[in-house]
Amino acid sequence: MLTVILVILLVVAVIAMIMRFRGQRIGGFGGNTAGYAQGTLTVTGVSDQAEPDSKGQAFCTISGTINGPGTNPTEVYGTMILTEGEPWPQIGSEHAVVYKPGKTATTWSFGQLPPMQTPDVPPSVPPSA
Repeated sequence: MLTVILVILLVVAVIAMIMRFRGQRIGGFGGNTAGYAQGTLTVTGVSDQAEPDSKGQAFCTISGTINGPGTNPTEVYGTMILTEGEPWPQIGSEHAVVYKPGKTATTWSFGQLPPMQTPDVPPSVPPSA
């Protein structure tokens, strides 16, 4: 009996770690943004407003259309996690999303790509006369 309980706890811990890793990798991009594009999701449907949980988070289910470079308008469905005090999305509101062109429906997530890094180039010095 003790062995079964330990196995169940181990499985739950592994699942929790996988879910946490996937959430960070998709939402935070884990530092690799190659191949992703920045777009906009326009909300077309939204769940009723929920009360925040004990951590101050409320879960909002939305549907919408993603528009952006490299993709046709794509209908998607997902969940937003809002912290206490954040406004509840409204139909017609727009949110920044990131996606892989050609795979928009399965790779999108809320967020913005980090600004492009430009190499440090010293200013050019005009020739002296």
